[in-house]
Amino acid sequence: MIVLSDLLDSPETVMAALKHFRYKKNEVIVMQVLDPLERSFALGADAVVQDLETGERLTTQPYQIEKSYREAMQGFLDRYRKQCLEHHIDYVLMDTATPFDTALVAYLNKREKLM
Repeated sequence: MIVLSDLLDSPETVMAALKHFRYKKNEVIVMQVLDPLERSFALGADAVVQDLETGERLTTQPYQIEKSYREAMQGFLDRYRKQCLEHHIDYVLMDTATPFDTALVAYLNKREKLM
C-alpha cells in the first residue's frame, strides 16, 4: 500500500491508520509530499497566509517566526520518520519541486539496492 499525503493531520490519527494497515499484513510505504515553503517558511517580508480549509487570512512577518517554524516542522517530520521506522513502514519525504516520477524511481532504486 502506498500512501501519498502531506500528513498535515493529527499524527496520532494518521499513525493509527498506518499501523492498522501493517497489522493486516500489508506492506506500507508512506510518501510525504510537501512544498518547499511548507518546510522552510522562507517567505521573506510581510506575507498574507490563507488557511485553505477555512479561508481565514493572516498578515504576518514570517522572518520573525521562521526559525521557530522550521524547528517545529523538523520535529513534526522527525516524529513521522521515527514512528514509521518503529512500525516497519517505509517513509519517504518528497518535495513538490521534484517530479513525482523522478522521486519514485529514486526510491525504487534505493530500495532495490537494500534488498
